[in-house]
Amino acid sequence: MTYRERREARAERLRAWAQTRQDRAAATLKSLTPYTSDHAFNTQPGHIPLRARVIAQEDRAFDSLQKASSMTDRAAGIESQLDHAIYSDDPDAVDRLRERIASLEAERDRIKAYNASCRKGQRDLSLLDERQTADLASCLRFQPYACKGGAFPSYVLSNLTGNIARQRTRLDELGGARG
Repeated sequence: MTYRERREARAERLRAWAQTRQDRAAATLKSLTPYTSDHAFNTQPGHIPLRARVIAQEDRAFDSLQKASSMTDRAAGIESQLDHAIYSDDPDAVDRLRERIASLEAERDRIKAYNASCRKGQRDLSLLDERQTADLASCLRFQPYACKGGAFPSYVLSNLTGNIARQRTRLDELGGARG
């Protein structure tokens, strides 16, 4: 069983547990409807042991629903990670790593070309894709001191270069020759 299959199985188990919790909580809340809809039962003064048990059951049911929501969110997180993760035991890991390295290098080249256009005094946003344009707008808004002349800060290229190096090292570990 590959790591990806184990992660998929975990997400499925989490979803099943969440569904079980939701079903049980819904059944509990439905069984308490005669008590919760009875105005006299809910408003009469004094301690009523049955009312205390009903309130405790409701609290447990709502806690269970909250836990089910948490489990569903965790399963969704695992599934979103599966969409873009490259695991070492995937049959196409080497090819996907090469594609990732190529896309990171292309991104680095686009940012370098854009920064060069900024140094010339002619910002050319057509060199960037939508995500990079949004990242640049965010940087200009929140860190204008880091974006000299409207260019990307130097740490963006440093991070990209480090990520490329990390992916290349991983590719070498998997036995894929650099190409």
